[in-house]
Amino acid sequence: MKRRIFFAIIVACFVACKDNQNEINISKEEALKIAQRYDISGDSVVISFETYIYPKTSVAYKKGKRKLVYWKIEKKCDSCGIIQVDAESGKVFMTGKYNYIH
Repeated sequence: MKRRIFFAIIVACFVACKDNQNEINISKEEALKIAQRYDISGDSVVISFETYIYPKTSVAYKKGKRKLVYWKIEKKCDSCGIIQVDAESGKVFMTGKYNYIH
């Protein structure tokens, strides 16, 4: 019984790890090129790779999508932009600007 459970865990991990590699189609460099189209460039640009896990009650989860992997690119200064780029498709799904109140 213990061998079957251990084997099932290894198979599940192998499948999950394999799936994770296939979902990132947009590299960090490609995401930065997309950001340049939104005037986000220069020395103080911050880029991070993030994952959002959909709640089980969400529409996306019910349609079979379990998580969203994306690049968050921002430049933190007054009137500077922020975007989020889907790492699977390369589509920009969020744009914004920082507005500091002095």
